[in-house]
Amino acid sequence: MKEFPPFRLDAVNQCLWRRGEAGRDERVSLTPKAFSVLRHLVQHAGRLVTQEELLRTIWPDTFVQPEVLKYQIADIRGVLGDHPKSPLFIETLPRRGYRFVAGVRETGDAERPTPATTPRASLVGRARELAELRTCLEKTLRGERQIAFITGEPGIGKTALVREFQRRAHAEQPSLLIASGQCVEGYGGTEAYYPMLEAVGQLCRGPEAARVVETLAAHAPTWLVQFPSLINRENRQDLQQEIQGTTRDRMLREVREALDAFNPEAPILWIFEDLQWADPSMVDLLSATARRRTPVKSMVIITDRPLDASAANHPLRKLKSELMTHRLCRQIALRPLSPADVADYLKGESADNLPEGFADLIYRHTEGNPLFMIATLDHMIERGLIVRDDGQWCLKVPVGAIEIEVPETLRQMMEAQIEHLTSEEQRALEAASVVGVRFPTQVVADAVQQNTEVLEELFERVTRSSRMVRAACSLELADGGVSQVFEFAHAVYREVFYWRQTPARRASLQRRIREKA
Repeated sequence: MKEFPPFRLDAVNQCLWRRGEAGRDERVSLTPKAFSVLRHLVQHAGRLVTQEELLRTIWPDTFVQPEVLKYQIADIRGVLGDHPKSPLFIETLPRRGYRFVAGVRETGDAERPTPATTPRASLVGRARELAELRTCLEKTLRGERQIAFITGEPGIGKTALVREFQRRAHAEQPSLLIASGQCVEGYGGTEAYYPMLEAVGQLCRGPEAARVVETLAAHAPTWLVQFPSLINRENRQDLQQEIQGTTRDRMLREVREALDAFNPEAPILWIFEDLQWADPSMVDLLSATARRRTPVKSMVIITDRPLDASAANHPLRKLKSELMTHRLCRQIALRPLSPADVADYLKGESADNLPEGFADLIYRHTEGNPLFMIATLDHMIERGLIVRDDGQWCLKVPVGAIEIEVPETLRQMMEAQIEHLTSEEQRALEAASVVGVRFPTQVVADAVQQNTEVLEELFERVTRSSRMVRAACSLELADGGVSQVFEFAHAVYREVFYWRQTPARRASLQRRIREKA
């Protein structure tokens, strides 16, 4: 076991442990890929690990864009509480790779930590959604092709829902084949069919590997050549000649034939995440797959975020609309957790009561967004405001005295979204944050000395292009006029905009608002 305080990397159980305040260890959640990346960095602590080395080691048989690695590193930093500009654990060496800079020592098996707390509830408030997916699986087992879209804002729990369903489905159907792929936001272009290539690569390493490779060789050579470790040098040269002049249309035709030919007795669950970033070729493939009526035990789960109004022509939006119109798919829209769900999550497996007002405090601050909730709890633990001991939450300060800050991990995520706004839009929303979670356009206009109509158009534009704000209601003014009222989608967004301003600017805006009140 490798230790770099306050963390321990458990290679046997493939997990990360964090030493808590009371000297107890808590399991830290990491995806399998993120754990593999962290383990490789820790095993080679102190030296440069190039991007090429990580890609070759963690994804040996799959073409992976460098952006995937960046996202994994960002997730690991979020878990470790690390910052790229002042790293305590992972240092970025621009255009070269990464170096693990923390001191690492070996610990014996005798020191292996054991969970000191009752595990948090893995999933709450999603019984109806799990039942819908279970219905899809039942139809799949009868030979009916199924496609389910799971849609929701960032952090709403799409991946958690998919993982829990995947766990339950595999427990009920041990023979179930599972292949998954994930899109990444491509700033320099997106590789055609990327998530499907990743999923097929998983099948090529699974229990049906021989049949998959044989099927690809016979029906989809342009796909087989994407996995050079599966073919010998002589066959590789023959394939290279055969696929000269390959087009996306040819790859689409070949994979359709291969999927029809590859028809194992076991049902297949395909999982494609973050399809809002899918390239048009991948959307075409899903369209063609959904419209085929041949009996097959195949279920496809797609996760995506609600597309903004500016993405009216996005191919995924058109595909989903067409499939829903013809009843060829179902959509499961995830909503924030309710106050009761938040309380259930905090209770975990403990039936004891929570500290009075604690669940309400967490709900008010996070508005039921699971990602916000988990990040907030972790941040409160780090600040010493709360501890979890033997499955019980203990408050170190009264609920009324707790001031919740935005965790750095959430702040970085939201700053990345804010960077997509124009400087004018950023400044207007910063001013709006001084007014409050809800802000009448007229009040903001007076504070920034801007034309009300121009500012209202700006807020409407931001509402259409992002999901940080939304229209709330109309307000009748004293002079008989009407002002549109907008609101931040989450109080956390308002806090980020508020604190990114200088104290002098906040004070100046507050003074103008009081003068006009």
